[in-house]
Amino acid sequence: MKNIASYLNPISRLGNNKYTIWFAFFTLLTITILSEVFCYSIAKNPLIVGAYIIFTHVALIIYFSFRDGIKGGVTSSLLAILYYFYIIYTRHYQGGQYTSGVETTIVLGIIYVVLAFVIGWLKQTIDVLIENEANEKKRLQTIIDQLPVGVVITDKHGKIVQANKKIDALMGFKFPVGFTVGQEVLLDTKNKGKTLNPSEGPLALTLRTGKPVIDNELRVTRKDGKHLHLQVSAVPIYNKDGKLIAAASITNDVTAQRELEKRKDDFVNMASHELKTPITSMKLYIETFLSKSHSIKDERSIKIINRIKYQMEKLQDLVTDLLDVSRIQTGKLVFRKEEFVLNTLIEETVAGLQEAAKNHTISFTETKPVIVYADRFRLYQVLTNLLTNAIKYSEEGSPIKMKLTNSNNKATVAVKDNGIGIPKDQQRKIFDRLYQVTDAKEKTFPGLGMGLYISREIIRRHRGSIWVESEKDKGSTFYFSLPLKPLKKD
Repeated sequence: MKNIASYLNPISRLGNNKYTIWFAFFTLLTITILSEVFCYSIAKNPLIVGAYIIFTHVALIIYFSFRDGIKGGVTSSLLAILYYFYIIYTRHYQGGQYTSGVETTIVLGIIYVVLAFVIGWLKQTIDVLIENEANEKKRLQTIIDQLPVGVVITDKHGKIVQANKKIDALMGFKFPVGFTVGQEVLLDTKNKGKTLNPSEGPLALTLRTGKPVIDNELRVTRKDGKHLHLQVSAVPIYNKDGKLIAAASITNDVTAQRELEKRKDDFVNMASHELKTPITSMKLYIETFLSKSHSIKDERSIKIINRIKYQMEKLQDLVTDLLDVSRIQTGKLVFRKEEFVLNTLIEETVAGLQEAAKNHTISFTETKPVIVYADRFRLYQVLTNLLTNAIKYSEEGSPIKMKLTNSNNKATVAVKDNGIGIPKDQQRKIFDRLYQVTDAKEKTFPGLGMGLYISREIIRRHRGSIWVESEKDKGSTFYFSLPLKPLKKD
């Protein structure tokens, strides 16, 4: 019964371009026979055929034009016209009645054919559009099924209309097309350790705000108990009039990457702690030897021990950086904030580094005292990292300028050098962990690329910003800004 209803319903055949003349032919033939039976056997009046048959034929022509396109419409039109001529012949129309009948049939025939062509053409155009849309959807589905990331596409109401095989594999079940995002929890999902509210998921957030959500990292527990780290980005889709019509998300499995990073962090943490004790002991021995060398005035030994001491201090700084990176990754970096004059800290840092700056001249533009609420030691780390980089990446003897400004309730520190500069394609990466700038000749510089990463995290924890302005071979200016309004202790 359902198949019969679907076959008869012209709406259900939209997009179906298998047009036929036979259904229209046999239907009109059946209607004609029944009409003749009614006239001769039931009504006993062959002339009773009139307006009712015209309305019937108009309805059937519209129906078959919408169902079977121009073929169905024209077939039903021709059969209707033939029936009208058959009536004129079998009812023996004479004189004016004959002339009127023929003229009426010709006019109706023209109207029927035009009606069949117009509605049939519209039907076939709609079918082509629907078929093209179905083909595009199929092509899109085929493409997204080949992608190595999970893809989900929703309509403007958040109902999922497409999902690829990768997202099914990631989630461990067939992703529910037709499901509305933001209403129910499909899996146990956490964001930064907190259970994620469905309405705060990347797709739901994008649909609600109309803004993209980039690289939102979630920890998902599947129904089979497997834990995944997923990186999800979602973007809104607008039509040509700027109206939100859909949204799409891309999900990337970064579980292996996070597990590797955790193992690396665990190793760095363990190695840093293990190195800290022997380095402290070695420093004590070096200080003892240095003291004895001074007492006997052995200049050669003093010189050698000072060099060893300098290298030991560099090793200690490296271990300290490794420990700080480990603390940042585990959220254990301690801050002890207080109010102090930032100008004084900058002057002390410049004075301490000037000796190590060789022929570089570090200048600091004075300003009115700026009081900040921050961790003095951590800001000293940031200043030291920026000045050390300026010295390391600049030609010997070139000046390094520092400036402190106070505006819009922010203190902004700038460190300017005339060094190698940073190419545009590297400027977004320099604050990443273990990233180092290289010059055009692939020349590398001392260090492990942790200083700017640590500096970024320190400034971020102070609710501040850090950035760089640079041009290749024309030097760099690093900035960081801090809010002047007192902050609650973390």
